[in-house]
Amino acid sequence: MTFTQMLASAEAAHPLVLDGGLGTALETRGVDLSHELWSADLIREDPDTLFAVHSAFAAVGARILTTASYQATPLGFARAGLSPAEGRELITRSVEIARSAAVSAPSSGTGPGAGDGRVLVAGSVGPYGAALGGGEEYTGDYRLTSEEYTAFHRPRIAALAEAGADLLAVETQPRLDEIRAILLLAEEVGLPVWVSVTVREGTDTPVALPDCSYLAELAEVASTSATVQAVGVNCVRPSLVTPALTELATHTDLPLIAYPNSGETYDADTMEWRDDGAEAGVGSWPVETWTRLGARIIGGCCRVRPDDIAVLSERTRR
Repeated sequence: MTFTQMLASAEAAHPLVLDGGLGTALETRGVDLSHELWSADLIREDPDTLFAVHSAFAAVGARILTTASYQATPLGFARAGLSPAEGRELITRSVEIARSAAVSAPSSGTGPGAGDGRVLVAGSVGPYGAALGGGEEYTGDYRLTSEEYTAFHRPRIAALAEAGADLLAVETQPRLDEIRAILLLAEEVGLPVWVSVTVREGTDTPVALPDCSYLAELAEVASTSATVQAVGVNCVRPSLVTPALTELATHTDLPLIAYPNSGETYDADTMEWRDDGAEAGVGSWPVETWTRLGARIIGGCCRVRPDDIAVLSERTRR
């Protein structure tokens, strides 16, 4: 079953469950991610642990696994002393490791949205800001030309497609100009896509991306793309999901996607997560509200572990 077919079979009461925070799950196992390639470094240094984490998410009900390619970029490869060919091999291996975990995962069983029990692999495409290492995916404080965005993202997207990813997860995106460039590349390789963005903080109505583009503009770009199958938000506080989905639902009929972080706050200066003022756990997320607004894919991002996805999976099966 393809991503498009699986998404079409998902019902409001039974959305597809995505995995959680790959980096968080690795850190829980004692893995040091203070590397230019972040979790992508595990592809070459400890693929068995990476496989185990993917498998842990699949075992508790995740029907889509995202690859460890979020920060697998030309900038990161250069800083790590890797050639473009070596970098491409890492991206290929990220798909192969996730696929191995997906193939060996237990079937999701029966029920609406379960499809044929297959677990899909989403090739993670993070923004240029993620490669800068200063939290720019949350601020959007950079700007490249369309040609520069294209040159940056093309090698990874081509490698993910050639390696057999089922879809592209264009995620944690803070800038609409960059999203436009990425979607043109996605159309070239012919893979379905979901687009998920971060939003501006400091407002009760998060209707804008960090670059000040409106979610209404994002909805228009997504709706007119030949390849986008879902649009939404990720790595935002859970309390920001409902207003963001409400705004998107007003401007598009596309299925929506939501995978917030735990509610903790990321400090870009110390590169650490702070739990001061953290919101309540996954069990209190208003999943019913999100599905009523049109969310057909729900999961977790940073600080959301396999145990949390197990809770989320159980809630969606009820």
